[in-house]
Amino acid sequence: MITGSCSEGMGRSTALYLARKGANIVLNYGTYRHGDDVQAQAEKIAETIKELGSKAIIQPANTTNEQHVKSMVNNAIEIFGSVDILINNTGGGWETKDYTDISLEHWRNVLSVEIDGAFLTMKHIVPSMRERKWGRIIHIGLSGAIGMERMAYVAPDYCLGKAARTWMTTAFSLQEFSKGITVNCIEPGPTAQITYENAIKAVKGDYSTWQQRIKCDPHDIAEIITFLCSEAGRFISGSIIRLPMS
Repeated sequence: MITGSCSEGMGRSTALYLARKGANIVLNYGTYRHGDDVQAQAEKIAETIKELGSKAIIQPANTTNEQHVKSMVNNAIEIFGSVDILINNTGGGWETKDYTDISLEHWRNVLSVEIDGAFLTMKHIVPSMRERKWGRIIHIGLSGAIGMERMAYVAPDYCLGKAARTWMTTAFSLQEFSKGITVNCIEPGPTAQITYENAIKAVKGDYSTWQQRIKCDPHDIAEIITFLCSEAGRFISGSIIRLPMS
């Protein structure tokens, strides 16, 4: 299950790469997203996943709404039998302004997406992981260097929410490791965007179109996530993987 996986970026690349490695995918986008043809994009990604040899279902859900999350998880378990991997990728928006000008409503909405969404998905998925004694949870955070030096002054709510995910990783990993569940966090810096066509090429191992790149891109992050979700990553938990600024 990958929240926020039906637009461009890390969620999409992770969905495609995990599918290439044999995982069935629960694609998610927030129900507040309408008018931008996100459903068509989700269907396009699901079709590509099927071409890669895996199955996909599309689950629109507002991850800050507990009933939405509960229904999404129950439906996924009913269809696939279990949810073994959770990628908390959905991110809150931000307003580029002085914090004294941010409304309380916006502040709370951003923190809810970043914190409540991650909490609720874990709350409803972890019990079944504990029963099977196997699970992988990855939070997508934000490079501390960016948060402290470049973004905190224009997006304090967004940065605070990402920092909370880092804390959740540390705290919850201590509870879950003995139960066979790893919890880790990836903190990306600025990531280069890639086209849908290049995302598919990367999944298939073709990097020829951007071999000279310097910045990491969504596929690089997808590869890290896939390693953490593999058996090779079974002893890595509570780790904060901070990616470089350039």
